[in-house]
Amino acid sequence: MNPVLPFEVSEFENLLRKPNSDPTGFAGFFNSGEIWVARVPARLDVMGGIADYSGANVSEAVLGHGMLMAIQARTDRTLRIRSAQTGPRSLPVETRIPLDYFASGDALGSYSQVREVCHANPIASWAAYIGGSIFTLLKEENVELPYGFSFLLLSAVPMNVGIGSSAAVEIGTLSCLNAYLGLRLDGSRIARLGQMAENHVVGAPCGIMDQIAVTSGRREKLTHILCRPGAVMGEVEIPPGTGFVGINSMVRHSVAGNAYGNVRIGAFMGKKMINEIRAKTGRASLNYLTEISTEEFQAQYEKEIPETVLGSDFLAQYKTHDDPVTTVQPDATYRVVGPTRHPIGENERVLQFIAALKAARAGDQAALITAGQLMYGAHDSYRDNCRLSVPEVNFLVEAVRKRGPENGLFGAKITGGGTGGTVAVFGNIAALKQHIPQIATEYSRRVGEMPDIFEGTSPGAIEFGAKRYAFGANGWKRFDV
Repeated sequence: MNPVLPFEVSEFENLLRKPNSDPTGFAGFFNSGEIWVARVPARLDVMGGIADYSGANVSEAVLGHGMLMAIQARTDRTLRIRSAQTGPRSLPVETRIPLDYFASGDALGSYSQVREVCHANPIASWAAYIGGSIFTLLKEENVELPYGFSFLLLSAVPMNVGIGSSAAVEIGTLSCLNAYLGLRLDGSRIARLGQMAENHVVGAPCGIMDQIAVTSGRREKLTHILCRPGAVMGEVEIPPGTGFVGINSMVRHSVAGNAYGNVRIGAFMGKKMINEIRAKTGRASLNYLTEISTEEFQAQYEKEIPETVLGSDFLAQYKTHDDPVTTVQPDATYRVVGPTRHPIGENERVLQFIAALKAARAGDQAALITAGQLMYGAHDSYRDNCRLSVPEVNFLVEAVRKRGPENGLFGAKITGGGTGGTVAVFGNIAALKQHIPQIATEYSRRVGEMPDIFEGTSPGAIEFGAKRYAFGANGWKRFDV
């Protein structure tokens, strides 16, 4: 039996096959040449979150809906980029990037030049995710494009809600070009290129968690990733009868925002301070904060790290915080000990969480409660150590906590970069179906609109592969690549 096509692929094919006379289809965007398609899921950050940039273990799920990227070669040197949403009718957004905008004289330009181009017009800055991914591929893999492409982004998930939508766009772009150009880049390299695009062109100081999760994630499993700098350690089986869903707080978040960036800066400041202490006693420097345990941190370093520090005071003493994608502002005050403490504890919580899920699969039902408590611990650390939660998210987490294991709900936490976004919930499948709509209704009375519920599972980019569409006598036909 052939697997059911992901929702976005079915939608794409329905729109592709509409007659030329129907302006709601793609006849006006694509010609009869070959179209190459990649499809990337959204992700649910079950455990790990912002600890990724500190080298932590993380545990990620792939959701049922995501994004489709379709490309078709052009005869000119232009990137034509259109973004559209599935579902209720909405207006598509389109822009164009001449490939010459990526050049500086006879050579490729710099990341900073391309970043400036992509953000010069705020109305079109969304295209930095696609344009930045293309430029990164050209820059890092020495790929040449003699002509441009038409890019169609068809999304079934909202942006800026903490489910990895930006990573999905980057990985979709790179996966399409990887297949079309026959580059044979593996999943780890594709993920790394996506992260570089977001760091250096989009300007968001994200870790690599999202890119690996949506590239290498597999349906009905959690992906265990070690972010040093980024490797899939294996899949984690979800205990029978249980599952994970996301509830959108409807509070938009961005990893390019100051709150997320300042917490990252604080963590790197803390690592710098720890390495200074280690150097005085002849010990090697840490590459990642998560190389030490909570016990070691508390015993040897915690009392030496200030609660806050003024940027200028830090720079005067330490010169740099050794993070290439963020900048310490001299007149800003940064929290340090909390953002340093968080990833060390989170790394340990993730490993304990994975162990608890394995124990639950072996029949230890109490381990389900343990796993849920670890999720609550992660949320509390986001809230208290990092100050990255908001009242709306706390309301959702507490609504789950109040119902508790006696009602089949084991845990909940803020996800991704925090400051809004999506809450991950773990529970029995029957309990999730019963209680999550009730919680969403309660929450809608607070915020004035019904929140999205993200559920289901689907293949990651590698598991899905790429598809090629060719136009023939009987219309469009799909081929696996």
